[in-house]
Amino acid sequence: MKKRAGLLISFTGLLFGMVLGVLLWNILVAGKIDALHKRNMFLETSLEECRTKLEKLMDSQPEKEQTLKDVVVYIELDNELERMILEKTVKQKYDVLLGKRTKEIDLDLVIQVIDKRLFRTDKYQYQLIVDKVALSSSLTLWISVKENNAIELE
Repeated sequence: MKKRAGLLISFTGLLFGMVLGVLLWNILVAGKIDALHKRNMFLETSLEECRTKLEKLMDSQPEKEQTLKDVVVYIELDNELERMILEKTVKQKYDVLLGKRTKEIDLDLVIQVIDKRLFRTDKYQYQLIVDKVALSSSLTLWISVKENNAIELE
């Protein structure tokens, strides 16, 4: 009887130790996987941007006038992953302007493309508000997120 009780306690302890070890290992690995996922998303976005810029610049003829070469977006949002997704979406809206003459770009229309529009990500819905716009060889947008319209989706 004592041998069985000792064997049962040893087996239970071994099983508990294995489960605890697996849980701790998953916690350690999950953090690294999350960091690598964020880095991968950032690199994919950068690569896609560079490809789009290169295509547009190759298509535009070399001219003496200034052409739009880049779109830069600054979004005020705490969640880094959500911010990257929103920046990528906004930049895709303005990809058609790359390679065009800056004199021909109407800033009022540029602002109206995303100002006070709703954008959805996997988890939330945001309303973006354009604060400032600067146009030179690059189009720079400063965008704020209306926090009370960030509704969690199920």
